[in-house]
Amino acid sequence: MSKDAKAETVLHTTPEGGGQLQRKLQARHLEMIAIGGTIGTGLLLRSGSAIARSGPLGALLCFAIVGLQVFGVASGIGEMATLLPVEGAFSAFPTRFVNKPLGFVNGWNYWLVWALTFPAEMAGIAGLMAFWFPDVKSYIWSFVFVFPFVGVNLITVTGFAEVEFVLCIVKIFAIVLFLIIGSLYWFGVGHGDGFLGFRNWKPAIVGSDGLDSFLRIGGTFTTAFFSYGGTELVGLTAGEAANPRMSVPRAINGTFWRILIFYIGSIFLVGVILPTDSPVLVQKSSSMSPFVYAYKAVGISFASHFMNLVIIVAASSAANSALYACARTLMRLAEEGSAPAMFAKVSKRGIPVNSVMAVTVISLIAVAVAYLAEIGSDGKGSAKVFDWLSGVISYGIMANWMVMSFTHLRFRYGYLSQGRKMEDLPYIAPFFPYADYISLFIGAFVTAFMFVAAFYNSTNEAEFFSTQWFLDKSWIYFTIPLLIVMYIGKGLVSGGFTFISYDQMDFESGRLIETEAEKAENEAMKDRPKGMAAWAKRVWFKLF
Repeated sequence: MSKDAKAETVLHTTPEGGGQLQRKLQARHLEMIAIGGTIGTGLLLRSGSAIARSGPLGALLCFAIVGLQVFGVASGIGEMATLLPVEGAFSAFPTRFVNKPLGFVNGWNYWLVWALTFPAEMAGIAGLMAFWFPDVKSYIWSFVFVFPFVGVNLITVTGFAEVEFVLCIVKIFAIVLFLIIGSLYWFGVGHGDGFLGFRNWKPAIVGSDGLDSFLRIGGTFTTAFFSYGGTELVGLTAGEAANPRMSVPRAINGTFWRILIFYIGSIFLVGVILPTDSPVLVQKSSSMSPFVYAYKAVGISFASHFMNLVIIVAASSAANSALYACARTLMRLAEEGSAPAMFAKVSKRGIPVNSVMAVTVISLIAVAVAYLAEIGSDGKGSAKVFDWLSGVISYGIMANWMVMSFTHLRFRYGYLSQGRKMEDLPYIAPFFPYADYISLFIGAFVTAFMFVAAFYNSTNEAEFFSTQWFLDKSWIYFTIPLLIVMYIGKGLVSGGFTFISYDQMDFESGRLIETEAEKAENEAMKDRPKGMAAWAKRVWFKLF
């Protein structure tokens, strides 16, 4: 599509009046969301079990492979979202650059992932609160925590952003503290064994034989995908960013280092300071997590209480983000005609109220299910609901990433085929097209890997097709069939599965044109600060 054909639909900065999303997210919000989005309950509470299952090297490989995919996906989304900072990117981009069925499936899948993440985190919080209040039913805590998050997301987008900003600071502080303390413990502080080196990498990969090790690593990928979920959220926030041309690339650029430091660094340290048979690794309680172990080892007596609070903060941050992402995605689906029109309604404060309330209802239903599951289950109902939801969410995340990588391939090829210039892109994803191909390969390979690990029973027949198997493998019989049915159904209804040709791709609708003030600000931010006053101004800009 020509540059002039859609010129009248190009967007400018902040929308005027009510009934529209409002560009109020500042650079500091996006950067903190990008950083904090990489730290959640998956890393803080479940990383130990990943090491116990597949060994320190096995878990490190899983998280490194998924991290490589995340880097490619985040970069691709960043390139598309800075040129076209529209809301609901996960349905809008596949619809625009691939075909309607894929946009429909990816949008609903992304909505489902976050719609289930919200009650999953509520269930996680309920279990964590039992550490302090063991006699209180877990579903009660779910009810208690639901409504504050709903209230925050119903005020303004800055309400969501400011809460997320504070929660992310707490998470980052806790992880950085662990990395420091864990490193000191590894080098001999807090025990008399000296430098630990790699003595706990025995074995480096757990398994009775090569096949068993292979299957164990396959099972660990689910934990890795669940842990990384949310790293792509910056692409969704572009539609409400005050200055997406500057803030989105800045948030995306640090993805590689965030993955390396927070995830790979944490998994590495846990693997070198604890043996693979340590009971600390298999505990789901925050009071016995590897992070608490490191704190206690250097004499921090209140470590269990501190870590329980931090993990609750992490779960709260994930729930807050889930509610935000779910509401914006559903709103976009409604605008495209893929969901009831009532969900497209936006208040004068720029909030898709009906969409927020929709996920609230779903969460309350999940809490009720957790209550029913808790009857006759020794108070483990919330944990069982969390396990089932985690399986659905994990594969849903990977499916979304694969779709976005494929979409970015077509976006770039279509952009160039229309004679457009690379220098006109506000942000250029590195390592194109290899990063996208690697992402797609990893997704396909890991899917096959997980299937083999799920169905090839080589160790314990009693666990095969047991209740726990169905809880952990919900992605097999729920997520994948659902995505296939939706894609085929939408294709039949919409008139086919033909891809949009490169010359018909629309690169103008929703494109943001900077004001002169924004251009000047963006150019100034590219220059290295000179003098203390300039550095102080840069710090102030990043924080406020």
